[in-house]
Amino acid sequence: MVRSSAADAYKDEVGWIAKAHKVALMLTPIRVMMTLHPPRPQDAEKREKKDRLWGLSVRRIDIDNAQKVVLDALQGIAYKNDRQITFLSIRLGQPVPDGGLDVEIEQDLEWI
Repeated sequence: MVRSSAADAYKDEVGWIAKAHKVALMLTPIRVMMTLHPPRPQDAEKREKKDRLWGLSVRRIDIDNAQKVVLDALQGIAYKNDRQITFLSIRLGQPVPDGGLDVEIEQDLEWI
């Protein structure tokens, strides 16, 4: 499979962000936890008054697609190979301005 130029650009951006946060390449079994935050729309307050679950209808990347893209982008940066992942979770967080993604990676001590 050939990656698109957008996918290559995203991987490069992830690399720069990882370096800025001093992410080190892990060689041990790891746990990966993600929270996807969709973009907060201009009319968020209006939507919130109508429906307390309005955040579920915000336009965003599918949660399973976000997971795959991020794991591919972090391979070779945060871990050598995605076979090291022994635990994986992703959840939908509250919308934030411009959207965002929080990723936590830690050693899986059960496997060490």
